[in-house]
Amino acid sequence: MEKNSISFGKRPRDPMVKRVWKDIWRDRRRYIMIFLMLVTVIGFVSGMYVANNSMLTTLDENVTIMKREHGHFRLSDKADEETIKAIESGEKADVVSVFRERAYDEAEDEVIDAVEDAVAEEVEKQVKAAILEQVSAAVTGQLAQAEQAGMEYSDEEKQAAVDKAYDSALSENYDKAYEEALKTAKESEDYDKALDEAFEKAHKEIDDKIDEKYSELSERYELDEEFDPVPVTVYELFYKDVDELHKNTGATESKIRVYPERKDIDLYDILDGHAPENDKEILIDRMHADNAGIKTGDTIFAGNVKFEVCGLAAFVDYSTLYESNTDTMFDALTFNVGVTTDEGFARIRSNTRSNYAFTYNNAPADEYEEKELSDHFLKVLITQVAASENEDLEIKDFVPAYANNAMNFAKNDLGSDKAMAGVLLYILTAVFAFIFAVTISTTLDQESSVIGTLRASGYTKGELLRYYMSAPLLVVAFAAIAGNALGYSFFKDTVIGMYNNSYSLPKYRTIWTPEAFIRTTVIPLVLMLVINLVVITKTLRLSPLRFLRHDLKQNKKKKTMRLPRWNFLSRFRMRVFLQNIPNYLMLFVGITFVMLLLSMVVGLPETLSYYQNNIEDGMFAKEQIILSTTEDEDGDTITTAAKDAEIFSVYSLERKSDTYNEEISVYGVAENSKYINLDSKYEKNADDDEVYVSKAYADKYGVQAGDTIVLSEKYEHKDYTFRVYDIYDYTAALTVFMSNDRFNHEFGKDEGSFTGYLSNNPVNDIDEEYIVKKITVDDMLKIARQLDHSMGSYMVYFQYVCVIIAAIILYLLTKIIIEKNERAISMTKILGYSNGEIASLYIIPTALMVFFSEFIAIYLGFVLMKFAWQLMLMSMSGWFEFVMPFSGLVKEFVLVFAAYLIITIIDYIRIRKIPKVLALKNAE
Repeated sequence: MEKNSISFGKRPRDPMVKRVWKDIWRDRRRYIMIFLMLVTVIGFVSGMYVANNSMLTTLDENVTIMKREHGHFRLSDKADEETIKAIESGEKADVVSVFRERAYDEAEDEVIDAVEDAVAEEVEKQVKAAILEQVSAAVTGQLAQAEQAGMEYSDEEKQAAVDKAYDSALSENYDKAYEEALKTAKESEDYDKALDEAFEKAHKEIDDKIDEKYSELSERYELDEEFDPVPVTVYELFYKDVDELHKNTGATESKIRVYPERKDIDLYDILDGHAPENDKEILIDRMHADNAGIKTGDTIFAGNVKFEVCGLAAFVDYSTLYESNTDTMFDALTFNVGVTTDEGFARIRSNTRSNYAFTYNNAPADEYEEKELSDHFLKVLITQVAASENEDLEIKDFVPAYANNAMNFAKNDLGSDKAMAGVLLYILTAVFAFIFAVTISTTLDQESSVIGTLRASGYTKGELLRYYMSAPLLVVAFAAIAGNALGYSFFKDTVIGMYNNSYSLPKYRTIWTPEAFIRTTVIPLVLMLVINLVVITKTLRLSPLRFLRHDLKQNKKKKTMRLPRWNFLSRFRMRVFLQNIPNYLMLFVGITFVMLLLSMVVGLPETLSYYQNNIEDGMFAKEQIILSTTEDEDGDTITTAAKDAEIFSVYSLERKSDTYNEEISVYGVAENSKYINLDSKYEKNADDDEVYVSKAYADKYGVQAGDTIVLSEKYEHKDYTFRVYDIYDYTAALTVFMSNDRFNHEFGKDEGSFTGYLSNNPVNDIDEEYIVKKITVDDMLKIARQLDHSMGSYMVYFQYVCVIIAAIILYLLTKIIIEKNERAISMTKILGYSNGEIASLYIIPTALMVFFSEFIAIYLGFVLMKFAWQLMLMSMSGWFEFVMPFSGLVKEFVLVFAAYLIITIIDYIRIRKIPKVLALKNAE
């Protein structure tokens, strides 16, 4: 007998799937706005990831392809061949033996001369005494015979006779007697013994001094550390720093660092033109050329020498144009790098900097090993330079590749920008996700009866969950697809253009990476999924009966607040406000987010403008001349006839920390200085360890009078502890001040030593070869100029972007408020209230909320931006305060409120379109 079975068939396809597209179309304005904003942000971030990864890969590959150095050092003079070979060996020199041998050699002649002088002096005494004795005896005998014959002589006459006879005997017999006596003395054992004792005493004194000196040197540099040799290959990379004159302007506005042709180290990528082929051609940096309006074929002057620009290039060791590794900011506006032929280099009359690049024969595996090799090589360099035949040879600079800002700043900035863009994307996605969540909560409230009916009809929570999550996820998915398409094409080139506006980057090849897809598509989708999942799941846990009763509140119903006896419309507005507090809080969060962005894009140009306008007031003098030596070739002190010129001293130390070592300039100030006015009581009564610190230093590191600061030698393990006497009102740099006498004593300089001149008048009478650096107002302005050039125009652009973001956020949130109150608005229309009166009930509370939220958000945005600014500058050299003038705050307020006024018009139109019949639908 066949068994009968009942078949229920397949479950029909969920008809709610079709509603998803209808819902999107019905609410298309909201979805289009969110879609466009997400497309723009995702596209920009995706383009940034693709551009950054492509450029970072190219920069990494160019380290090998372009034979980039592992570091460089600069000496006070050209080193001889033997010194270079010794440095290349990578072995420490026996400094003690070298110092001892030098000292012994120098002391040998002095010891012999001293002994001979002592012997000669003793022989002279003995010879003269012997002659005097003989003459005295002879004269006394003659006078005695004369007295016996009846003649009388006074004592004066007897002494005069002796003196006369003595002088006669000296002139006739002294030289011969002295030479014979001196010869006999030198051939004696006593002379040899005296010489040996003198040498032994001199050597002991030398040994004691050398041991003391080397002990200090060894402690500073840890020279006693044992390590394997660090063999390197050293390359001459000499250069000359001269003024650059462009024929189009006819004014000296820039400096150019000119190198002879490079063949073996630190090559370049030619972006336009060709390499120099004769002594009248020069290849220069592309970034500077763009800023200065120089093109291939133009004429420029390097110093007084005329060159034709044969091409533009990106130098592997100057991807960022830092004139000095200690500069606060790179300067592509007034600093240039060029290469010419050896003959062209020789044409330039200027002081040649003896700069040497080096590469390790055994390349380090990573930066940690490179740091260790660098520390060891520095010890090799210090000892070998100290042991050089040229005793005046000194190390002027040492920069390993890993610490070279000119090589690494662009790469690091590209990486940090990528991270910042990712965070911006996630924050914005989270904001939109919460907007979606609030929107969906409102929709769930509006459709609670439908949801209750569907749940009672057998629809599961999962089906409803998938339905309500479909729209936001679809919008994000399509926005991600469109955004990535734009990112891989249009925005990629836009980002590269932005970076080319700041850095000297080589040609690159586009590298497709899954990172951009994961960060701009997968993560936003996950964020949207999680946030909406939490909100919707929490609501769908309620029973079908509560949905049918429109009872969706999670908390128990509270007693209605009693309002004052205001007129009806005022109380109605207050009720609207109280009912929408969660939405207004969301509105406040959105406005704060926008104000933070506006604080950055409005405040940065204002800060740079303030800095540029006030920097001249913060300079010590209009010119600050730093000399390589204070004596000329004849040994005379270098002076200037410039009126009001004043000597000063400067030395560089470091403030060390676990995260960042910052260079601090220590100034020695002339007594009663016209330019740096220290308190006269300080100069007379302060303790030796008391100093002034600049206001910039005090602000950055929270230092006050009476505090103790510790500064360290850059290349030595030696610390200096100072106590802060007072704060000096100087905000242009992080500096420490003391009297010049104390400076010389502290740093072991000769009395009266100095480093250069301060002057408000031009100093033109010092030979360029003695000048290391001339600091003017333009030099101090380079950080502001460069930031303004790199970011200023984009800040104006981003101001408009922020206004658009503000408008979209305000539109979405005010739309939610109106939608949530559609039935109440419809009912008021039935009761006879006009559209204007109804609009005032809902728009005025929202306008007041926006108005007061802006005031609070402006303050919060400014505080957060100051905090972010401080964090940013703590990882950079230098300091200047984030400034937001009152006009900037007004501008922020006006921009956001103007955006809201536009949204208000849209909200009024939306209120007008709400039909009266809506109040009669689904009424209980």
